[in-house]
Amino acid sequence: MPTGDLVAGSDGHAALIIGAWAKEKLFYVQRYCDIFNAGMRSIWPVRTFVDLFAGTGRCKVEETGEEIDGSALIALRSKVPFTHCFFNDINSAAIDSLRSRTGGFTKVDVRLFNKDCNEVIDDLREALPPSSLDFCFVDPLNWEVSFESIRALTADRRMDLAITFHSGNMKRVMRDPPVELDEFFGDKRWRDECRGNLTKGTATAGRVLLDAYEKRLSGLGYVDLQDYLPVRNTQSVVMYHLVFASKHSRGKDFWNKISQKSSTGQLRMI
Repeated sequence: MPTGDLVAGSDGHAALIIGAWAKEKLFYVQRYCDIFNAGMRSIWPVRTFVDLFAGTGRCKVEETGEEIDGSALIALRSKVPFTHCFFNDINSAAIDSLRSRTGGFTKVDVRLFNKDCNEVIDDLREALPPSSLDFCFVDPLNWEVSFESIRALTADRRMDLAITFHSGNMKRVMRDPPVELDEFFGDKRWRDECRGNLTKGTATAGRVLLDAYEKRLSGLGYVDLQDYLPVRNTQSVVMYHLVFASKHSRGKDFWNKISQKSSTGQLRMI
């Protein structure tokens, strides 16, 4: 079955089909959840995890059939727990399965939403504690989340971001991009920025796309950005980058520490 579909998991609830390469992305999310909570609990007693595309909580690897935790259960099983977790998914079947799987986590304030990622922002803003340190995982299938949604969610909040940036698919549509991609970047100016830089012959298409997006994140107060985690498919082709953004240098320090090793234990070049 193709990635993104739902199948029956071993516990009888729906599981999300993922490609083997997605395990790498989840590996870093898990490591950041752990260091984020352990490192900040004495300074920020209230810490939240926000997931705009939470899925079912369990994933089945397409190539092997292996079942692993998705981002929601990874967050709930952090060694030092978050105080609040906010999970959203547009798929009602996914949320029903996630609700069944999260029922036992009574020490964490868990709230679930079943809305489009852009329509849930007001609900999240209302539900988030007034003074908390937040970590938000944004994992779209392509570029469903608009930049205005990111702007609204993060305004006046200390919120770290990990965003799946689909540079591979973006490169394929750069010459005739859909309007949804303009909304992802927040305007149409990114088109001229990227094409202008490409004509200089000084960067790859993926790099100029990342630069254009990170420039816009900087405008929201994100001063420490990293994108050195390209995720490759089984043919070693870069599908997407995992972009990390923080409004504080401590977040960057944490990310550098957790990303020094890959899921296989190999050292990475930072």
